[in-house]
Amino acid sequence: MQSFMTGAPGHHIQSIKKSTSTRLVYVIFFLLVSIVAYILSYWSFSWFNNLDVLKICSKGDNECKGALVVYRLTFGLALYHILLGLVMINVKSAGDSRAKLQDGYWPLKILLLGVLIFVSFFIPNSFFRVYTWISIFCAALFIFIQLVLLIECAYSLNESCVRKIEDEGHNGKKWYVLLCILSFGSIALAIAGTVLMLVFYGKGNCSINQFYIVFNLGICLIVGVLSISEKVREYRPSSGLFQSGVVMLYCTYLIYSAINSEPPGTCSSNNSSSPKESTIIIGAIFTIISVCYSAFRSSDSTELLGNHNHYSSIPTDPNAETTGVADDECECTAYNYSFFHITFACGAMYLSALLTNWATMTNTDISSSTSSSNSTISVDSGMVSVWVKVVSSWVVVLLYLWTLIGPLLLRNRVWD
Repeated sequence: MQSFMTGAPGHHIQSIKKSTSTRLVYVIFFLLVSIVAYILSYWSFSWFNNLDVLKICSKGDNECKGALVVYRLTFGLALYHILLGLVMINVKSAGDSRAKLQDGYWPLKILLLGVLIFVSFFIPNSFFRVYTWISIFCAALFIFIQLVLLIECAYSLNESCVRKIEDEGHNGKKWYVLLCILSFGSIALAIAGTVLMLVFYGKGNCSINQFYIVFNLGICLIVGVLSISEKVREYRPSSGLFQSGVVMLYCTYLIYSAINSEPPGTCSSNNSSSPKESTIIIGAIFTIISVCYSAFRSSDSTELLGNHNHYSSIPTDPNAETTGVADDECECTAYNYSFFHITFACGAMYLSALLTNWATMTNTDISSSTSSSNSTISVDSGMVSVWVKVVSSWVVVLLYLWTLIGPLLLRNRVWD
């Protein structure tokens, strides 16, 4: 380990920053709970049949049982981050005793997470009828955060490629070719996906699907043309086809996911009452990537996560001997602890919405009696999932459009 960290005698290479390692641990927690929730959403009905909280589901209603387990797992994870977020309010200095709780006491925090998840299995189902709507609201909030991060990431990647092209000069065109491939490739994939959706999901009288698909393509092409117009580039030089391609590709995925979430009996070719496994897996990957990116981007994202301007960096003295984890928060915190945890809490609720296909819980009486023994819970996905995803695709286009025309309309403001 010492030889790995040592670059030369008397010089030590920092292996990882403290703020990065801390956030990485929280990401691992989120990833593990996500995997467990995904597995139990399919097989919980055979493992937890004896749990009283699951007996309220109709016999053979495995979707209901899986949803109830997912709600409890993600509620425990969300509550864990909400509690930490409340404790970390207004922590700005590494000297604050609460900052030590953020970066340490891992056995205690692991125990707390486990206890919260365990206790959640003994909470009455009536609470989760309300919690499903709270999670839908917070999931929508996380989608907004996700969309902002997507656009921010697209601009950052484009600017990075442009810097590489400028550094490369006339010596080569490797980065220029790569940027062109990524830009036109993403647009081509989005158009190909649109054509395939029209072929498979826009047949006959499925006018609503045809509207989703064609309208999405139209608005994406409009902002794509705007992104390369001379007037926009005059005030937003960093705009280009790459960002438009990323936005277009992601919006096309959202429309595909929305159509696959349509209930049986609608235009969707999905005859199952459950969302397709591929849709859930892709969505879960997007969720985990978004949470990971928000965690690590929080150190320098002043727009979203409220980063402090007085960030304290690690020592740069080449003769300084520092081993192990480099302390980059010697004086000030590197990111907003509270917003960091609230983002994770919203991500946990988004995960529950994703794995249950944005289902809500309703009572179903199997007899005229009001006895609780004759009352069951049914899970209804309906069109909530569809419209959340469709509206999300429109919102990301509007956000991207604002980044293009904002500098043109508000010329006195400094735009990063």
